[in-house]
Amino acid sequence: MDARHGELLFVNQFDGRQVSGWLSQTVGDVKWDTFLQSTPLGHFQQSSLWAQAKFADGWKPIRFLLQVDGRLAGGFQILTRQSRVGKIGYISKGPVLEYEDPALLEYLVKQVISVVKTCRIRALIAQPPDESRLNGALLARHCFLPNHLVNVISSTLLVDLSGGMADINNNMRKTRLYEIRVARRRGISIREGGEKDIRVFFSLMSSTCKRQGTNPSPRTESDMMALWNAFHPYGAIRLTLAECEGEIVAGLLCLRFGQRVTAWKKGWSGKYSGRYPNQLLSYEAIEWAQRMGANVLDFAAMRRDIAEAMLEGRAPVKEWESSRDWFNLGFGNRPQLLPESKIYISNPLVRFLYKGVGAFRGDAHPKGGIVSIVGS
Repeated sequence: MDARHGELLFVNQFDGRQVSGWLSQTVGDVKWDTFLQSTPLGHFQQSSLWAQAKFADGWKPIRFLLQVDGRLAGGFQILTRQSRVGKIGYISKGPVLEYEDPALLEYLVKQVISVVKTCRIRALIAQPPDESRLNGALLARHCFLPNHLVNVISSTLLVDLSGGMADINNNMRKTRLYEIRVARRRGISIREGGEKDIRVFFSLMSSTCKRQGTNPSPRTESDMMALWNAFHPYGAIRLTLAECEGEIVAGLLCLRFGQRVTAWKKGWSGKYSGRYPNQLLSYEAIEWAQRMGANVLDFAAMRRDIAEAMLEGRAPVKEWESSRDWFNLGFGNRPQLLPESKIYISNPLVRFLYKGVGAFRGDAHPKGGIVSIVGS
């Protein structure tokens, strides 16, 4: 690694190994992205592709790369932004290590704090990677506190693609398979979209958000286009559109990173529900992801209370049927609880006051979706 990858912060010995740390604020970093895609703990939210997409919305990356015995072994990316209280930051799905050796993991957490102080970040929200062994106890030892400020996705739904489509079909709800057959018979067709279709997809997504009483994320069509421009050159984004009688009625935007495909955003006009365009759209994405060799398709979010109930073996309740999770569950998904997000506050006095307020409020987290400081 050389100066093109940033500033060399240190070279020293740790547990009998030579470790070096590099700090970079460049937007793009192919070496980092390649590393992330080589490990199961790597997610698109840590990639420089995501940093490029968020740069258009005012977020700037700070990237720390850790070398062990001369090779890249881990690191983290912080997205930062100026706020009324100063610079704030967010580590989404990080820090990341190729192999989560406990001692090295704690060493990397210390580097997170060092970078926060060096870069004068007032407050940092951090959520470890989905399968990480970085737990709340380790973070608490380094003054990370429960996050009461920002809702961050804490559970999701996954479709296991490793067994092939036969296994996937066997695990699906029988009524869902029927709906997919009906969609095809009643003239729903799926086609891949391109840059010229971003406008119509954003309109469909905005219509869906309006019906659900939420705000679209990304917030604007230009933000959506920035995402497309960042991911598309690397084949890491796919837009599919459901059409009926020549009219685009629904769309699905998927992000492909490593062995994971994320069904990231959906949009629907609200028309032709009896022809099941959304069912066919999601099923086609599962087929495509399986053909591409992905291990899992991630539906990106799930209500925590429903995920916990299912994992505890509790029977479904009527109220679930009106949730988007009930629709997604029709594809035979399995819930996964994600690591809880934590906050680090640089100023010890402010940290103490925040801790007192948090104790008064309790550690409960909202049941709903995400209102992320960097967007979902």
